[in-house]
Amino acid sequence: MKRCFLKTVLTLCFLLAVVCGWAQNTFKAEAPNVVGQGERFLLKYTASGEVASFNRPSITGADVIAGPSTSTSRYTSIINGKRTSSYNVTYTFVLEASDQESITISSASAEIDGTVYTTQPMTIEVVKGSQQQYSQNTQQSSSQAQPQSQSQPQPQSSASAQYDNDPGISYGKADLFLRMSLSKTKVIKGEPVVATLKIYTRSNIAGFEDIKWPVFNGFWSQETDAPQNLNFVREKVGEQIYNSALIRRYILMPQQTGELTIDPAEMLCQVQVMDSPQRSRSILDDLFDMDSYSVVKKRLSTGRLRVHVSDLPAGAPSSFGGGVGRLSMTSRLTKDSLNANEAASLIVELSGGGNLNLIESPIVELPPDFERYDAKSTNNFSVSNEGYTGKKIIEYPFIPRGEGVYTIPPVQYTYFDLSKRQYRTLTTDTITIKVGKGSNANTGGMYIPSAQKSVGNLGEDIRYIKTAAPFATKNNFLSFSWLYYIIVAVLIALFFVVRKLMANKMALRKDVVRTRNRKANKVARQRLKLAQTYLGQSKVQEFYEELHKALLGYTADKLSIQQSDLQRDVIQETLLSKSIAQDDVAALISLLDDCEMVRYSPEGAAGAMDAQYNKAVELISIFENKL
Repeated sequence: MKRCFLKTVLTLCFLLAVVCGWAQNTFKAEAPNVVGQGERFLLKYTASGEVASFNRPSITGADVIAGPSTSTSRYTSIINGKRTSSYNVTYTFVLEASDQESITISSASAEIDGTVYTTQPMTIEVVKGSQQQYSQNTQQSSSQAQPQSQSQPQPQSSASAQYDNDPGISYGKADLFLRMSLSKTKVIKGEPVVATLKIYTRSNIAGFEDIKWPVFNGFWSQETDAPQNLNFVREKVGEQIYNSALIRRYILMPQQTGELTIDPAEMLCQVQVMDSPQRSRSILDDLFDMDSYSVVKKRLSTGRLRVHVSDLPAGAPSSFGGGVGRLSMTSRLTKDSLNANEAASLIVELSGGGNLNLIESPIVELPPDFERYDAKSTNNFSVSNEGYTGKKIIEYPFIPRGEGVYTIPPVQYTYFDLSKRQYRTLTTDTITIKVGKGSNANTGGMYIPSAQKSVGNLGEDIRYIKTAAPFATKNNFLSFSWLYYIIVAVLIALFFVVRKLMANKMALRKDVVRTRNRKANKVARQRLKLAQTYLGQSKVQEFYEELHKALLGYTADKLSIQQSDLQRDVIQETLLSKSIAQDDVAALISLLDDCEMVRYSPEGAAGAMDAQYNKAVELISIFENKL
């Protein structure tokens, strides 16, 4: 038995060592996925580990200008006493694209620590007429190699351009432009649409300022991607190659029908322009750039986008809950068996993709003998091109008050199926519950106390009734005295006072707008306190993020503006309508822009933190006195 156990342990250790050995060694290829005709670019093969031999690939559609040149690098680190080291070997080719439509690069292989690793073939698209020069592999097609016995095919990615539906804008001609693209332009009310804001350039960008984000009137919108740093990748637009970067991505759900217009996004872009005269460049020019540059500003704007929104078909069943997409539904109980007066819940799960965040909960019917409570829902979904995908879990708590066998009818829920373009009704199974006798249950479902006492000795327990009036005064009963009427009057007055106070308190709780308005200053000061903490710690990003939350949250609560409508023009128009000074409104908008701008160019922002914090406190105080 011990020998068998020892053998098993040794086998597992050996397999673990083999897996670790595989995990430490890699061999991958890197090259741009799109190049221009006549453009020079780099093809790199990187191996982690000692390479015994390297078999170069065959290349069709490009000329080998230089290479392969070999370089090595070693890296050693000690963290918490643990020493880690790495050794990399890189083989670099300099290629020049010919006039063919594509470049084909076959597999390359390398022997590392006795194991042969092979990359997958690559295909690079060649764009004719492109003016791109020597490329440092801004976006790369990479091929991660595995040992020959386990090599897997790698999919090749290619960039394709989608054009704006505004005919007034022509992309693929300018050196720098801003573009908003939509996943769909013809949708049904409630159907998700993905909006992507990207910048395209063939110049060096130094920074951004004066950003105006797009306005989605008529849509429910949520920001899904907001990169802190721009990651430029290569992308083909028309017959040109650009470096593109994602700025924002939104998920939109139209709440109105007809033709909806998305107002453009705008920004002022700082571009580096070469001061020295133009000349032909070489590889060394890019590696050792000796040219001087100056910065010029260019204003960029997207076109107005139009989305045609159709209404949902007529004839929706009564069980329609506003769902649009693809859904499925299940139901279950939290307990398989229970007794009377025990709590349980019916769980209904709606899963799939679409506008899960906006749908209504299904209507559930429970037996009359069940005491039911308010349902609560839990969202467990993520954002994708379909909208929100995942689950919406609704819990319906209840307590059965009597024993017996009960039936919960099927739950029905209707949604609009986008793939079939029709309403579809989901139905769960009937659930039968057997409820046992509880601790306080008796036949007939009536509650009778279990602890009862027999009658004691009548001669000792029963006493004569006292004939004297317990509340009598010296001459008359209390009910005929002046004190009686005073007590009754006080009790009646106290009843109406308590009733009035409770009614005011309930009305205040129901008035969400007043509650938000009342707590706006308190919430804003809590966030400003946290921002002040970050200010003292010189945490620039965290400080501006909290300052931005404090200003937007205060404005939304104080002006009773929904999050979906919290746009610059709405804030400005609402504040001016409440007689707020134009200078104070402009100062608020400018401060919000500064907070958002730090995400892209935080350089120099630390010096203005004190002044901007004081300005935020001053603005909130001004608004608190006037609103």
